[in-house]
Amino acid sequence: MKILITGSEGHLMQALIPRLLAQGHTLVGVDNLYRHGVASDRAGSDYELVQVDLADRSPTIDIAKGFDAVFIAAAKLYGVGGFNHYCADILSDDTAIQGNLLRSCVKHNVKRVVYISSSMVYETCIQDMAHPVSEDLTLDCTIPQTDYGLSKLFGERLCYAFARQYGIEYTIWRPFNIITPTETAEKEQGFSHVFADFMHNILAEKMNPLPIIGSGEQIRCFTWIDDVARVIADYSFDQRSKNQAFNVCNVEPISMKQLAQMIYFYTGSVEPLRFETTKQYADDVNIRIPSVDKLSTTFGKQVFQSTEQSIRCCVENYLA
Repeated sequence: MKILITGSEGHLMQALIPRLLAQGHTLVGVDNLYRHGVASDRAGSDYELVQVDLADRSPTIDIAKGFDAVFIAAAKLYGVGGFNHYCADILSDDTAIQGNLLRSCVKHNVKRVVYISSSMVYETCIQDMAHPVSEDLTLDCTIPQTDYGLSKLFGERLCYAFARQYGIEYTIWRPFNIITPTETAEKEQGFSHVFADFMHNILAEKMNPLPIIGSGEQIRCFTWIDDVARVIADYSFDQRSKNQAFNVCNVEPISMKQLAQMIYFYTGSVEPLRFETTKQYADDVNIRIPSVDKLSTTFGKQVFQSTEQSIRCCVENYLA
């Protein structure tokens, strides 16, 4: 197929693109280079890159012309600090991007949309160790408190609405806490994802005590980026994924303090790692654990790399 990849220069799409190319698809990437300001080495050689702001309706209305499928991955993406700081930009721009792309898909008769959502859609759902969140819970929960979570839920609802009114098929993926060796920490704590912050502060800055957000007892499940990319590449155009949403995750609950300790192990220090709470956010979720039963039931059991293996890969890449 000929596929339009929006947000092509982001970490997940960069992990996905080689897999789609290997399957024989022709790709065109779209990115405004908002976050990092540079394109990947693949852009311009493995695929054409178009630099445009998808939040602007006029250059976007014909962006989907000639494509069989569109990946909606373009978004302003941050850690919890960035979610709170850039809340208006995230809600206004990301929802505009989603609407503009789907309008273009209608105009140009695109058959399939793949929407990259987020575990943040479950933000207000009741979560504990005994009750992992399943895909249908978003129908019963109140709307997310963060504007990022709301923007992702809004994007999912747009997919449902455009499917009902215009017949556009969709697949929605909800990744949980992606670990990648390519994300670097921002200057401001919490603007990057927690893993990138910890890697930088522990290995580069050698901070002890380590600055953390909240108590450090928040529970998350961390997923290796290539595992997420593999699932998306293998099943986005499978008929079993038509008009469905799926959690994608390594189901291994770990606290923020445990995550930090796993990285700290590679420093070789015998001094205990101490923690210092430097920020608090009222909307920081205490527990987020998914169910992947739907993914396994639909496509067969998926193998995900452990958090320990993912950390080792990232540390080795960092020290190389």
